[in-house]
Amino acid sequence: MQRTDVIVVGAGPTGLLLAGELALRDVRVTVLERIAEPDPTIKAGSINVASAEILDRRGLLPAAEEAQARLIAAARAFAGDSSTRTVRELLEAARQKSRRFLVAGHFAGILFRNDLVDQADPVLAAHTAVANGIGVPQYDLEQLLAEHCTRLGVEIRRGVEVHGVRGTTESLLDDADVVVETDAGDFPAGWVVAADGGRSVIRKQLGIDFVGTDPELVGYQAIADFEDTSGLQRGWTWTPRGLYAYGPIPGRIFLVRFGTPPEDRDVPVSLEELQDAVRDVTGVPVVLTGVRGRATRFTDNTRQARTYRHGRVLLAGDAAHVHSPLGGQGLNLGLGDAANLGWKLAATINGCAPEGLLDTYQAERHPIAAWVLDWTRAQVALMRGDEHTARLRKIIGDELFTVPGAMNRMVALSSGIEQHYDVADDAAAPVGSLAGDVELASEGRLADHAHDGRFVLVDRSPDGRFAHAVRHLKHQVTYVADPTEDTSLSSLLVRPDGVIIWATTQEDESTDGNAHKRLDAAIPRWVGTR
Repeated sequence: MQRTDVIVVGAGPTGLLLAGELALRDVRVTVLERIAEPDPTIKAGSINVASAEILDRRGLLPAAEEAQARLIAAARAFAGDSSTRTVRELLEAARQKSRRFLVAGHFAGILFRNDLVDQADPVLAAHTAVANGIGVPQYDLEQLLAEHCTRLGVEIRRGVEVHGVRGTTESLLDDADVVVETDAGDFPAGWVVAADGGRSVIRKQLGIDFVGTDPELVGYQAIADFEDTSGLQRGWTWTPRGLYAYGPIPGRIFLVRFGTPPEDRDVPVSLEELQDAVRDVTGVPVVLTGVRGRATRFTDNTRQARTYRHGRVLLAGDAAHVHSPLGGQGLNLGLGDAANLGWKLAATINGCAPEGLLDTYQAERHPIAAWVLDWTRAQVALMRGDEHTARLRKIIGDELFTVPGAMNRMVALSSGIEQHYDVADDAAAPVGSLAGDVELASEGRLADHAHDGRFVLVDRSPDGRFAHAVRHLKHQVTYVADPTEDTSLSSLLVRPDGVIIWATTQEDESTDGNAHKRLDAAIPRWVGTR
C-alpha cells in the first residue's frame, strides 16, 4: 500500500472532521472504516453551539441548517401540525428571524426553558449565528462531513477491519513510520489517529489505561412501530424504573433503565428485548411490531484514557473517553478533539509547528473531557427513580432551574461555549475563549475568513498597525483589515479551532507597544515563525 501522511481509523463524526482539518492544510489522509456503508441508526439528534461553530468556520453551516429544517418538518408532522410549508420554506423563515441563542437540550431530562434565558447575556449573545444549524442529526452530520472530505481529496475506505498497529522499527515511540494492520493488508503512514470508538482496538493494543466507573444503567434508542402509543407521554418522563422520551420525530423512543446491563453488548437488540425494556420503564403494555433501521443499546460506562498519545499514534473521540450519551455530549466532545488536534498535527507534519505544539492537544482536551465525564455522571445520579432522588430533582427543577441566572449558566455550559484554555501568560478575557460570532465592521464575519483552516488576524486598528506581525506568515495566517474608531472592539488573533490567543484591550490605546509585545509572544508560541 502507498504511504500516506495520516491514517484516521474510524469514519464517525470525529474521524471525518479530523480528516477534513488535515486535508485543508495539504496533509494526505486516508480514513479506514470497518462498516461498509454509513450507519443510518438513530444516534445523537443534534449538536451543540460549539460544534455548530466548527461547521460555520469551515463553510458547512448551510448544510447543517438544511438538515435542521428537515428535522423540524418531521417533528411538526409528528405533533400533528397540518402546515404544508416545505423544508426550504422552513429554512428561509428561520433565517429571517432575529438572531437569538437557541436554547435546546436538558439536564437529566429537566428541559432548558427559553423563557428563563436572558438573551442579553453577553456570553450567549456572542454565539447566536449558528442557531439554525444545531439540530443536525448524527447521520446527516456524517454525510456532510464525508462530502466535505471527498471534496478535499481524502480517501475514505469502508469495509476495512483494523487489527492493530506496529512500528516500522522496533518501537512505536521513535520517529519512524507506523503501519496499520488490516484485513485488506498493511497501510503505512507517518501518523495514526485512533477514532475507532469506545472499544478502540488500537487503544487496547497499546495498553493505554482506560480508567473510570462501571455502568449502572442500560439505555435504548430506536425508531419503532407501535400498535398503540396512547399510553405514552410526549417528551421526558421519569418513572420508578428510569426515564423515557417519546418523540419528537415519529416512532422515536429513548429510554434509560436502571439495573444490571446486558452481559454481551455486542448482541443486536432484538424486538423482544426492546419491547420488554419499554414496558418495564414506561409501565405501559405497548406492543412493538417492528424497528426501522437498528435499535441501539448503551450504558453509562464512564472512562478516560490516561494519555491521548503513544508515539506517533493519537486517540480522539470515544477512543479517548466514553460516558453516558445524555445530551449528546460524546459527539460534541469528539468534534472538539478533532478541531483541536487537526491543525496541530498538520503543522507538525508540515514542519511549521512551534516546539511542543502537539503536546498541547492532551494538555487542553484531557481536562475538558474529565469535566464532561463528571457532567454526565451528575445527570445519571439525578435520574434515579427512588423517592429521595425524585425530591432532589424537583427542587433543582422547580427552584434552581427557574432562576434566570442559573438557567443561563446551565445553557452556556451544555452548549460548549464556556470552554477555556490557558493560551497566554496573564491573559485577560477574551483570550483563551472561543471566538463565537464576530461580525466585521468592513463586511461579513470572522467565520467567513476561516474556511481554509488558517489562523485569522482581525486588525481593527485605524492604521493597520498589526499587519507587519504576520506579513511573513501568509500561508498560515489570514490577515483581515477591519478598521474602526470603536475602541470597545478588540483586534483578535484566532486559532484554526476558534480559540482567541491574542486580543487588544482598551488599555492598549494608552500603553505604547503593549499589544505588539503580546502579539509578538503569541505568534511564535502558537503559529510558529515560518
